[in-house]
Amino acid sequence: MTRVIGITGGIGSGKSTLALCFSAHHIPVIDADEISRFALTPESECFPDVVALFGSEALKPDGTLDRVYIASEVFSDSTKREALNAIVHPFVIREMLRRTEASGAPIAVWDVPLLFESGVDAFCACTVAVLCGEEIRVSRAAQRDGTDRESIRARIRAQIPDDTREKLATYTIRNEGTIADFREEADVLIEQIREELQ
Repeated sequence: MTRVIGITGGIGSGKSTLALCFSAHHIPVIDADEISRFALTPESECFPDVVALFGSEALKPDGTLDRVYIASEVFSDSTKREALNAIVHPFVIREMLRRTEASGAPIAVWDVPLLFESGVDAFCACTVAVLCGEEIRVSRAAQRDGTDRESIRARIRAQIPDDTREKLATYTIRNEGTIADFREEADVLIEQIREELQ
C-alpha cells in the first residue's frame, strides 16, 4: 500500500517548489488544486450539483462555470461555501485516493493547500509544512499573480497561521533564502522522509 506524504503551505510559501523537488526524486505528486479545478468542469460528476447550487447565472454562454462569479458568491456566503465544499471535497479525496493507488508507488505526495483545515492530513503517513515570513510571501505572490498586496494579505489572514501549521506538521521547512538553498534543504528532508517511511 502506498504511503502518503501531505505537503502544505500558505500562499507564496513555496509549496509548489517543494512538490517539484519531490517529483525530481521520482515520487508521484497528486495536486488537490488541479483536481478541484477539474471538479468545476462540465466533464466532472460534480458539475450538475454545482449548477443546482448556484443557478443558471453561474453559467457562462459557453456552458462552463463562471469561476469569478462562484468565487464572489462563496466569499460572501459561508453557507454556499460549505455547500460547495460538501460537493467538491469528497470528489477530490476519492480522486486523490484513486490516483495514489493507480501510481503503484511505495510513496506518493498529496499537495493540499488546506491540508489541516480540510482534515485530509488523516490520510497521510506524515505531513510537511512550508513556512515563510508574511512579507516575503506577499512579494512572491504579487510578482507571480499580479495581484495587489492587500488582497494577498487578506488571503493570508483567511488561512491558518504558520505557527499552527508548525505545531500540526510532522516536518517543517523554511523557504526564505534562495531557491538553490531551499532545494538543497528539501533534498535532505526528502531523503530523511523516504528512509523513515520505507
